Amino acid sequence: MAIKAGEADLGLAVGVEKLSGAGLLGVRGTERADGEPWTPQGRYGSVAPMDGWVGTETMPGVFAQIGLEYLHEHPYTGAPLELFARISEKNHAHSTLNPLAAYTKRMSLAQIMNEVMVAYPNTRPMCSANCDGAAAAVLVSDAALRRLPREQRRRAVKVSASVLTSDPWQEACQVLPDVSTLTRQAAATAYETAGVGPEDLDLVELHDCFATAELIHYDNLMLCEPGGAVDFFDSGATWRDGRLPVNVSGGLQSKGHPIGATGIAGVWEVCQHLRGEGGDRQIGGARVGLAHVIGLGSACGVHVLERAA
Repeated sequence: MAIKAGEADLGLAVGVEKLSGAGLLGVRGTERADGEPWTPQGRYGSVAPMDGWVGTETMPGVFAQIGLEYLHEHPYTGAPLELFARISEKNHAHSTLNPLAAYTKRMSLAQIMNEVMVAYPNTRPMCSANCDGAAAAVLVSDAALRRLPREQRRRAVKVSASVLTSDPWQEACQVLPDVSTLTRQAAATAYETAGVGPEDLDLVELHDCFATAELIHYDNLMLCEPGGAVDFFDSGATWRDGRLPVNVSGGLQSKGHPIGATGIAGVWEVCQHLRGEGGDRQIGGARVGLAHVIGLGSACGVHVLERAA
């Protein structure tokens, strides 16, 4: 926005996070740096003793509820555990082609379904991997781009839309965050700004913090007809060799979810394919891609990126 406003010609966006060994909530039963035992503090300390008894404040449980809510609103006759495990199976398969992923191990459907249950229907491999990470992006104006060497100009990727939304206030958000509304609003604005539609996309990196989240975001990003997320996935469209590959990086379940770096990391992944630099996981002929990220709070960022002319 600063570049578009003429306040700058060139900028650097950086994200970094350290989660390994701690995760989002810290490690129970361990000592702090001062030698004292760690105990839950603040808001989490208030709800931790009752977590799982009167609902949940932890993200695996919240997104488990969101995924099951979608299947309730759009009746599904199959087994939820197997459905979401198949989404995770896809992402772990994709990760084997990404040397920068935190985990590059393909997992069978049976392995995923029989792993440790974190919050039904999310087993451990269906949850995003806590890890350290960093990502950065250089952004330039048209004028600054023309001053750069030819080879750098060739690698430039056009930011056709960059949209940020937050939750509209509503009573329901006091129980569950409405990640669907803020994502759908961001996507609609991004498509309109970029002058493209979901049918124009060649690949998508979406925020699969849990396998349940990926399913609902097929619908929220309008990659399918309303209520058609299950049929869209079952068609095979989201696999790397499908009609609209989703999370060819391995997604947050394999690539890892260093929270502060995740948004830019998704943008970087799409840029690799638009530049033809995706290596073994390259999506051939990719010209338009979408990167989607959710932030705790809640906030949503959607970027539509295009190969430079």
